[in-house]
Amino acid sequence: MEVKYKIKRLEATNSIRPLVDKHWEGLRTAKERGELVGWASGPSFIFPYAMGMKCHFMAGYASYCGGIGAANELLKAAESIGELSDTCSYHRLHTGMVEAILKNIPINEQAKLPMPDLMVCGRYCTEQAHYSEAFYRKLGIRILPLELPFIFREEDRPRIRKFVLRQVKEIVIPTLEDVCGKPFDYDRLSEILSVLKQTAIIRNKCWEFLATRPATWTLWDYAVSMAPVIYMMGDPKGIPYYENLLKELQERHKNGIFAMAPAGEKYRIYWDGWIPWAFLGKFMRKFTPSGAVCLCGRYPWEMFADPESIDPENPIESAVDWLYGNHGIATHLAPKGAIGKIGELIEEYSIDGMVMFSSKSCRMWNLSNLDVIDALEKKYGIPGVVIEADMIDPEMVSDSQINTRLDALFENIDGRRK
Repeated sequence: MEVKYKIKRLEATNSIRPLVDKHWEGLRTAKERGELVGWASGPSFIFPYAMGMKCHFMAGYASYCGGIGAANELLKAAESIGELSDTCSYHRLHTGMVEAILKNIPINEQAKLPMPDLMVCGRYCTEQAHYSEAFYRKLGIRILPLELPFIFREEDRPRIRKFVLRQVKEIVIPTLEDVCGKPFDYDRLSEILSVLKQTAIIRNKCWEFLATRPATWTLWDYAVSMAPVIYMMGDPKGIPYYENLLKELQERHKNGIFAMAPAGEKYRIYWDGWIPWAFLGKFMRKFTPSGAVCLCGRYPWEMFADPESIDPENPIESAVDWLYGNHGIATHLAPKGAIGKIGELIEEYSIDGMVMFSSKSCRMWNLSNLDVIDALEKKYGIPGVVIEADMIDPEMVSDSQINTRLDALFENIDGRRK
C-alpha cells in the first residue's frame, strides 16, 4: 500500500511573520522619525545596530522580498535598465528597488526601503563590492568597506582575524562615529550580543529535535525561524519566540508527533547552499510525496552555531570571532572546509543523501559542488545531486530538473539500502 506522506507544520512558526514584518516596517519608516539609515552587505550590520541606526541586511531583505512575493517585480525593474540576469539576484533586486523608487514605478510597498545615509560593504564576495560601487555611482552615498576574506588554510586564521579586527577598530568604528556624530556605543553592542547569545542557546536546543529519528521538525521550519539569530539579533522578542518553539518541539517529541506523517520520514536529506526563499513551498512539495525531509545545511548552521563562545564583555572581538575565532565559520566557505563541516552534519543528523542547491546567480556557493559530493560519498557512502536554481529569481527554477534530480537521488538511496 502506498504511503501518503504529509508535513505537520509547527504552530510556533506562525508568529515569526509578524515579528519580521515589524522589523522591516521599522526600517521603512526610520527617516520619518529622523533616524539614520544604513544598508549593509555581509555580516556587518551589527556595528550600525550598536549606534542606533536602522540598518538593513542585503541577504535578509532580499529573502524577505522573496518570501512576500515581491522579488520578481523588482528583478524585472532591474532588467529594464540593463542588469544582466546572470548577476547576483540579491544585487539585481536592490537595483530594481532603487530604480522603481527613483522613477515612481509601482511596486509592493513592503519592498520599499529609504535611501541610506551609509552603506557598509562587508565584502564576502566580489558581487558585494560591485553592488556597493554601483550604488555609490548612482546615489552618491558614502561607502564603508570591510574586507572579509575566507580562510583556506587554518594556519592563516590568526593573521586574518587580526586584519579584520584592525579594520573594525580603525575604519568601521571611526566612520560610524563620524556619520552618527557620537562615540561608538560599546555597551549597546554588548547588549545585542547578550540577547543574541540567549536566543542562540535556546535555538541550539531546538536543533536537537532535527537529529531525532524520526525528525520532530524540518530545515524549512528552521529557515523561517532564522531572523532572530541574524538580522533581528539583539531584539529581545527573539527569546520568547524560540522558547515557544522549543516548548512545542518538546511536547511533540514527548507525544510521538513527528515532522512527517504518518510515521516519520523515509529519507533524511542534507541541503547545501542558500535557502530558496521565494520557492519554499515549491521545494517542500517536491520532497514531501517521497517521504523526504531536509534537516540541516551549511548556510543555516552559520548563524552562531557555538553561542557559548559569544562574549558580551568583549564585544568587538566577539563580533569578529563569529567568522574568525577558533569556532569561526570563515573556513566553511572554502571547499576543503566545507567537506569537514558537511561531514560533521552528516554524522550528527544521520543523513541519507545530499542536495547541493547551486544558485545560478551566486557563484561563491557553487565552488566545487561535484568535488564535495564525490569526497563525501567516498567517506560516508551516501549519494548527492546538484539542483541548479536560484534563491528568488523564478526564471532560473525548473520544475522538471528538480523532479528528475530528486527522483535520481531517492532511487540511488534505495539501491544502496538493498
